[in-house]
Amino acid sequence: MRKFALLVGAVLTLTLGLLTPAIAVTPGALTPAAASANCQAFFGVGAGPEPLSACQWDMRAIGVGAASYANATGDGVDVGVIDGGVDFTHPDLVGNIDVARSCSFIFSTTPTADPREVANGDCSNKAAVQDLQGHGTHVSSTIAGRVNGVGIAGVAPKAKIVAIKACTIMGFCFADSVAAALRYAGDQRLDAVNLSLFADPWLYFCGNDAEQRAILADLRSAARYAQQRGVVVVAAAGNEAQDLGHPTTDTISPDWPPDTAVTREVRNNCRVTPAELPGVVTVSASGVTTLAGYSNTGGPVVDVTAPGGDAAQTPGTTFGRILAAWSSTDGTGQWEALAAAGRGVEDANGARWVWISGTSMASPHVAGVAALIRQLHPNWSPGAVAAQIRRTATPTACPAVWPADDVRQCTGGPSSTTFFGAGMVNALAATS
Repeated sequence: MRKFALLVGAVLTLTLGLLTPAIAVTPGALTPAAASANCQAFFGVGAGPEPLSACQWDMRAIGVGAASYANATGDGVDVGVIDGGVDFTHPDLVGNIDVARSCSFIFSTTPTADPREVANGDCSNKAAVQDLQGHGTHVSSTIAGRVNGVGIAGVAPKAKIVAIKACTIMGFCFADSVAAALRYAGDQRLDAVNLSLFADPWLYFCGNDAEQRAILADLRSAARYAQQRGVVVVAAAGNEAQDLGHPTTDTISPDWPPDTAVTREVRNNCRVTPAELPGVVTVSASGVTTLAGYSNTGGPVVDVTAPGGDAAQTPGTTFGRILAAWSSTDGTGQWEALAAAGRGVEDANGARWVWISGTSMASPHVAGVAALIRQLHPNWSPGAVAAQIRRTATPTACPAVWPADDVRQCTGGPSSTTFFGAGMVNALAATS
């Protein structure tokens, strides 16, 4: 989430002029062997099964591993990732991307777009789907990173990713692109879709404003269309450290055009989208020990929680963030900055992984679990899949100690709280 987003088996050729990664290791980047050794020492775990598995505390926290893979791997399931595209060349994803159905809904009129990612919904333009940043690749590998002896493993390592680009290189995910992407997911009758974003330009769309009301209605209609065609819609709760059940202030909207944001009061007639759209499975973020410091909360908005990472909960190290793949064609400078900060891993072939945090990182864990459930129960409705996700989550109690001056205060329990919903998503329980 911003606020820092050919045929299967065929050889993919894209004319981006960017797809051959530099083989020289980026200054500051760790090798997979060094990263693994550091994570083994920090977490007190052994190596494997993948080279970077020791760093994946997030997968251990939700019961992903040999036992869950014995039950389900996402085989035969299609998961849409509505985001900033995907790196078609990343070794953790090659073979797990449905290139034929991947599509860009960045339009000629979309602000902040790079011309290379504009396709106007023409799904024959595969080059436009290539991830020019890294967020979409990170999300995709958390869902469906392959078990192949390279990098990390995803929640559903045999699921297929359908990359649906609705976010620009600058991380803006404008509402018209998001709505078009949701309708496309419905047209394709995908099994699930992940949205680690909020729909720009408004953080909150409020019903007392005609323009915002119309945009909100369009997004609601698009989500309903997808759900009616069997799509389980999973979304991040957001990174603004707010209680969505009792909103008070929006200081960042509209975030486009630049310098037009105003501070305004918001109430329950205002909605963050897609997190607060009907029927959406909404996910808060947890760190290694408790709720992540940035995560939005709020009952009844939050359905479950999942690991999103929070370095403050593991002081002095980056390992409390979420490690997943990054694009070889990041043109924003983020890769170089993350590598210089010791938060990047690069192998001898130029494949990249980074540690980052956010509800963006939490949501794909749940989308991956939805894929596992869909493999086992292909005829279940989206509501039935969502109910299974909630029913099998590990109940998570309110923190014993929490700052009294935080606008987010945890209530409820033991089976449901405003911080964690039904609890920590559990891949093993959901598939047992």
